[in-house]
Amino acid sequence: MTPEQEAVFEELRGWRGATAKEQGVPAYVVLNDRELVGIAERAPRTLAELSTCPGIGSIRLDRYGDEILSVLGDAV
Repeated sequence: MTPEQEAVFEELRGWRGATAKEQGVPAYVVLNDRELVGIAERAPRTLAELSTCPGIGSIRLDRYGDEILSVLGDAV
C-alpha cells in the first residue's frame, strides 16, 4: 500500500471501530482488515464501485455504503 492508502485504511479502521462499538459487535463483523485494505486500495467513489470491493455485498452496501464513501471523501 502507498502511504496515502495506509492513511485511508487508518481512517476506515477508526470508522469501523466506532461503528462496531455503536452496534455492540466485534469490529470484524462490520468489516475485516483485509476488506478495509481492499477498499483503501481501490478508493471507490460511488456505491457501484464500492459494491465491486471484496466483502461488500448488498447488505453491507445498504448498511455502510454511504458512511464508507463519506470516510473516503474526508480522507482524500
